[in-house]
Amino acid sequence: MTEPYSPDIHPAALPRRLDPAEAFFWFLDHVSPMNFAVIAEGSGDLSDAALRAALARAQREHPLLRAGITANAEQRLIWVAAPDRPMKYAVLDAGPDWQTPLAEAMVRPFPLDSAPLVRALRLNRDDGGWVVALVFHHSAGDGRSGCRLLAEILANAAAPERSSTPHPGYPPLHALYPPAYSGAAAAEAVQNFKTRRKDALQRYGQFDDVPGFQRQAPATQPRFQTLRVEPDRLNRLVDRCRAAGTTVHGAIGAAQLWALHRAFGDAGPRTLGLTTPADLRAHLREPLDDASPLLCATLITSVYRLVADGDFWALARAVSEDLKRQLRRGDGHLFFALFPPPAEFPATPEGVAAFGKMMEMAPQVSMVSNVGRLRPLPVATPFQVEALSFALCPMFSHVLFTAVGTFNGRMTLHVNFDAARLPPERALPIIADLEANLTRAAG
Repeated sequence: MTEPYSPDIHPAALPRRLDPAEAFFWFLDHVSPMNFAVIAEGSGDLSDAALRAALARAQREHPLLRAGITANAEQRLIWVAAPDRPMKYAVLDAGPDWQTPLAEAMVRPFPLDSAPLVRALRLNRDDGGWVVALVFHHSAGDGRSGCRLLAEILANAAAPERSSTPHPGYPPLHALYPPAYSGAAAAEAVQNFKTRRKDALQRYGQFDDVPGFQRQAPATQPRFQTLRVEPDRLNRLVDRCRAAGTTVHGAIGAAQLWALHRAFGDAGPRTLGLTTPADLRAHLREPLDDASPLLCATLITSVYRLVADGDFWALARAVSEDLKRQLRRGDGHLFFALFPPPAEFPATPEGVAAFGKMMEMAPQVSMVSNVGRLRPLPVATPFQVEALSFALCPMFSHVLFTAVGTFNGRMTLHVNFDAARLPPERALPIIADLEANLTRAAG
């Protein structure tokens, strides 16, 4: 079982051992790419010099942006300070297709001893617009804190005279767990969770494998399609969800599950899994904000039996309620206790291989991660930010990874797939069906 983290023993100051969640994603990234990108799409006057200055300022103000991960004498992973390592920044003329070069940059690894564990990339579009992205090693942040950081960087690029307030950093995630999910007090909860999870995942028998998807591939070919829900349609969707007693997240999950069901090409019942990377900030000993990067995400999985004449809104309610129920009863806190503590695996090829063997048992699922409504930029800018969003390449057991964010009333969905495991001729019709399902749901 995962040992508790105490703020007194494991403070925000570096060096420190990786938290179990951070170590889990470090090892997972060595099995299948787990970096993520936060993305701003815009147009107008944003100079490279201003952006570079804002990136340097962000490093001065946020602890994990001037840190790296290395191995100690026992080959266990630790965070170490790296104050003199500037963030890498590259500029690329992307033409009309900026998604493909960004997806390929997103999966480029951060080797052990890299610092910092965030890279910046500017892609100039052929329409005169630009895309600015931060690529994170997942141990160094999550979609919510990453999007806020990118908005802060853009604001500082527009108004470099804004006052500077260095952030002290946060203790690692497990240090902030409520007592019921820490140490000896959590032993019974962990055992109950393992039993409950096993029963839930097996209640409809074996998961059905989506046609054309292969877990094994010689190389990763990350791709994503971008879908938009404009403000008027998003408002209609929100109203329809409220009337149906569900959430927008529930509707997106249902739209994706029905699209995958149709991919089987027949009317037979299918058992499909859906995983949500969920934010734990509101479920800690003291609620935590997203003012500085930190990994505060967990994974929640549910299983559904879809039949051809099933009701969309009933499925949407089930997705929404499953997520709320599991978070309330602590399944998100206990997820990392499903495995031998990742922080105790050696950071060696043998340790990575052992972790990979363990992860081979993961069932085939699709994923929906929604960072919700993102706050507007805090200052007026000489440029326009049209969308703020994020993306992540799915791992070998994930058919699709749909990353969702809403900025200035406009929702962006990046539907990510690995073309080496799910060829475009299979992926693109599923994504088209997902979009059509959402359009029908909005009315």
